[in-house]
Amino acid sequence: MKHYPDLIRLFGAPNGLCTSITESKHIDAVKAPYRRTNRNKPLGQMLIINQRLDKLAASRRDFHRRGMLKGTCLTVAMQSLLTQGKSSIFY
Repeated sequence: MKHYPDLIRLFGAPNGLCTSITESKHIDAVKAPYRRTNRNKPLGQMLIINQRLDKLAASRRDFHRRGMLKGTCLTVAMQSLLTQGKSSIFY
């Protein structure tokens, strides 16, 4: 702990940097995937879990960019029925 004041004087502290940021990233990248493993050689399982989560996030961003996440399946079905004309279901 004695070296901290000297390092702070030399380098300063970056604005907005705190340990909670790195802790939240650690929880997302390490703790949560570890809890999903079966605790038998967990590193490989954790890497696969993180890889799959990254792919899901990328897919979600792509779907959002394409406008595929607007509404629900029900709203899309209702809109298609309404654009085809008045359906006999409503009468």
